[in-house]
Amino acid sequence: MSIQSEWQSLKGTNEKIRAYISSIEPVNEPRPTVLVIQEIWGVDAHIQDVAQRFAVAGYVAIAPDLFADNGVRSEELSEERMVEAKSFLHSIPHTSWFNSSDRESAILQQPSEKQETLRTTLTTLFGMLDPRKSERFIRILKDSAEYARNSFEKTKGMPVTSVGFCLGGALSAALATQDPKHAGSIVFYGRPPQQNIANIECPVLGFYGGEDKNITNLIPVFEAEMKKHGKSFEAIIYPNAQHAYYNDTNPTYNSLYARDAFARTLTFLNRVTTT
Repeated sequence: MSIQSEWQSLKGTNEKIRAYISSIEPVNEPRPTVLVIQEIWGVDAHIQDVAQRFAVAGYVAIAPDLFADNGVRSEELSEERMVEAKSFLHSIPHTSWFNSSDRESAILQQPSEKQETLRTTLTTLFGMLDPRKSERFIRILKDSAEYARNSFEKTKGMPVTSVGFCLGGALSAALATQDPKHAGSIVFYGRPPQQNIANIECPVLGFYGGEDKNITNLIPVFEAEMKKHGKSFEAIIYPNAQHAYYNDTNPTYNSLYARDAFARTLTFLNRVTTT
């Protein structure tokens, strides 16, 4: 048996969905789905690698490309330009990422032939973080879940779970507030939802970095809300971890915490997809 990974086009409610799908083949019986939800960098090489890890573990991993428009990624967010944008952002302080004047000053230090493409890519990329985009992202994720549950032969009739990172972590939890059939949500350093918490029907597992205060400080309120509504939530906070400590292409990667989180993730998935 071997891992089969490919880009596919799924039919959504309002648009085509571009998705990276990974699974061990050939296998005759359907398997549970893990929706792998991207970071700000899109369904890049790292997210594809994460999807393959879940495939090796016996799941079918589906990573919808949230930045594709009707199944097509724009030139501004092409793989090549995203790699350049990521390299640039990791060369400047994180506090400058979302400060337009600081970011522009750093762009002007780049070679002149790269400045405009970098500027347009970053403008488009950060525009994707507009909260108004979340509704569309959730619709794509719900459509992907419905496809897995009802149409895809590899997963038809089996539970659907999700694991997301940063932007995707927030969406993984938000998906649970809007999909009553969802079997389990895993959040890696994503902001918790503030609305519709009472609608969550599945267990939620969260992994956070102790040094990632902007997110970690929000967890006690979410934890209290989940408890008030009788929901299942476990938060694992690694004391010295920074944001994106699971991403092995980031300077903040921490192999010890990444190994522990992945082991706990597999235990959680096994529990929620077999009960």
